Amino acid sequence: MSTNISKQKREDLLYKIEEIRKYLKNNLYDENARNLMGYLNELTTQINGQKYGLVFEEHREKIDEILEGHLPVLTEEKELFVGNGGEMNFLLEGDNLASLQLLEKTHKGKIDVIYIDPPYNTGKEFIYNDDLVDGIDEFKHSKWLSFMSERLQIAKGLLKATGVIFISIDDNEHCDLKILCDEIFSENNFISDFCVIRAEGGGMAKQVIKGHDYCLVYARNISQFTPLAKEKDIRGKVIEKDGIKYWVQEDWLRKEFGKYGNCHYEELIEYKGESFKKEIDKGIEKGDYILIPKDNGLTVIGKLRRLDMDSSKFYSVLKHLNKNGVNELKELNINFDYPKPTSLIKELVSGATFFNKSSTILDFFAGSGTTGHAVLKLNAEDGGHRKFILCTNNENGICRDITYERLKTVITGERKDGSKYSDGLSGSLKYLKVDFVEITEKEYYEYADKLLLHVRELVELENAVDFEHNTAVAIVLTEEELEAFTEKIVGSSPTMTRTLYLGHDVLLSKAQKVLFDQNGISVKIIPQYYYPELNG
Repeated sequence: MSTNISKQKREDLLYKIEEIRKYLKNNLYDENARNLMGYLNELTTQINGQKYGLVFEEHREKIDEILEGHLPVLTEEKELFVGNGGEMNFLLEGDNLASLQLLEKTHKGKIDVIYIDPPYNTGKEFIYNDDLVDGIDEFKHSKWLSFMSERLQIAKGLLKATGVIFISIDDNEHCDLKILCDEIFSENNFISDFCVIRAEGGGMAKQVIKGHDYCLVYARNISQFTPLAKEKDIRGKVIEKDGIKYWVQEDWLRKEFGKYGNCHYEELIEYKGESFKKEIDKGIEKGDYILIPKDNGLTVIGKLRRLDMDSSKFYSVLKHLNKNGVNELKELNINFDYPKPTSLIKELVSGATFFNKSSTILDFFAGSGTTGHAVLKLNAEDGGHRKFILCTNNENGICRDITYERLKTVITGERKDGSKYSDGLSGSLKYLKVDFVEITEKEYYEYADKLLLHVRELVELENAVDFEHNTAVAIVLTEEELEAFTEKIVGSSPTMTRTLYLGHDVLLSKAQKVLFDQNGISVKIIPQYYYPELNG
């Protein structure tokens, strides 16, 4: 019989604490004794709370201190708007913790897919509070885990119940990240740990030539998650009926017959009986099956399978070479270290959105913008309407000079130097920048007006709309704006506006309601959860 040493140690500590507590109870008239009693209660809670899992030193970032006394807001860089039809996408420049807090206001429980490629903590690339965390930092792993934990906790809340998160990682933090994700997302929601082949061939190494990374996959709620799917490897011809494509599966009855080869209509009674033949005949009449004559004089029963509903499962080893990602950026005239190939993100996002091609995809370690590029390409290939939100800081100009320029180039088809890259991809992009409004020791009315100036961007982000260039939508946040909008409607009939987003504290008159109804304008009240402080 095994002995739980940790449990014994906890019980021993709790016994000693209880003995000290008994002594202190007799001296509670002393202020120091009362303070010590409080400390003992905290220690008891911590000891009882210990369990199997990841233990690391929690660290505080500079952004944590900023967020304590400030509220993050968004401001659009209007001159950076890129419009080429399609879906409205967003690029957020700023610390991703602040961006995630803003997304909590607009996208809580609304994200379908998250893909991130965080810093791998190799000792060469992870910056913590403006300092490089190198290989000799004694808190190397704790800093990284503290950094990741805070962000993944928020990310979990952003996912739909049907959502999924993909996290690329290498050996340096792979094991730590797996345990952290088991705690945050629950090990019951673990789907896979993909081995991603990223390089092949020779190389220099002291021990082993490393040619793979990992990709951890967790569902938000495994009971509501539709398994990752990919287009089936079709064997047989494809036909179209009523605008729907089907593939004809000729060997579907092979196991039923218990013999090798195709299943013939003429053999149905011999193998399966009269009732089964009648069932097949009904299916042929309904159009579920078709009969295919063969050269041997027999007829194969082909089962019609919808291409858009039939799929194959994922295999746990994926192959996407990093050199392809490098070559993709070279074609764009952009330099960036270790970019992921779009093929990897496309396969993951396609698998997660196989049955929902209108999904929203988030990447809050956007890097060079591979995720956005992949989503645009995927929509072009399968006619999807997926939208993306990318978040990255602007360290060394990465957001403005790399991420943005890449997305702009693939959307417009024109490189920064004016040369042609492609015919462009359907999609539009808004560039939003994170800023801060100070709230320390201030009453809400002292900064309410400043917050109100940034509500438009949150409404656009949440609803994926564009008030600047799309006349079908409008926004009104004050009584003065409502009056001006009403006058505009009266003076231009019919109006192009179909949807009006209205501030929650702006009231419509009966006449205005009638006017908007007559012009087919739907009114949506802007939610109060953006800035609770504005509610007074």
